[in-house]
Amino acid sequence: DEEPFLPYLPQFTSLVWNLLMTVTPHSKHDALATTSIRFLSSLIGKLMHRKLFEGEGTLREIFVKIVIPNLVIREIDEERFEDDPAEFILGDMESSDTESRRKCTQELLRAMCRQFEGPTTTICSEHVSQMLGQFAADKSMWKSKDVAIHLMLGIAIRAESAQFGVSQVNEGVNVMDFFSGHVLTELQEVDMSVRPMVKATCIKFVSIFRNQFTKEQFGALMPLL
Repeated sequence: DEEPFLPYLPQFTSLVWNLLMTVTPHSKHDALATTSIRFLSSLIGKLMHRKLFEGEGTLREIFVKIVIPNLVIREIDEERFEDDPAEFILGDMESSDTESRRKCTQELLRAMCRQFEGPTTTICSEHVSQMLGQFAADKSMWKSKDVAIHLMLGIAIRAESAQFGVSQVNEGVNVMDFFSGHVLTELQEVDMSVRPMVKATCIKFVSIFRNQFTKEQFGALMPLL
């Protein structure tokens, strides 16, 4: 029952918000970060709490100060990937990753889309273009491309299941155009040692959006995976 808590909700939400502004990327703060992000997701996804977040300025601040910082690959993530790439990829794709910062942040994006799909899609698309531009200008900025793909994963999905993948997509984004321009090109890179973590994210993208591919497209993809 939320009703007894409602009078304190704006102030408590502000406290959680400010906490997320200052939490460090260190792994020792992962539990605090994910719990705080899930709290915001639970509020922003409900119509009754819409007024706490409506306004383009608020949504933009969420992107800049919460979403993007918690999607960026950290040094600890790189170390885990280097130690066991297969385990990292599986953990990033399966439900066991639910408590990770990146997974919780994507859930936050989906909650934002449920209430503010139009402005959320617009703001997110701006950041995607900006980060892909950074990568295009400097290939050492591969973490920017990884964030861009995760942003797309966050806003493009309207409905999905673990068994069947995505069944409904956000009409405001063109998933297949993004795949052709930025995911497929990465998978076609012959040297597998080039941006391996981005390739892992691209494999996740293909797995999640598998229902959107034709049999012919899948046939062409299989040798690349």
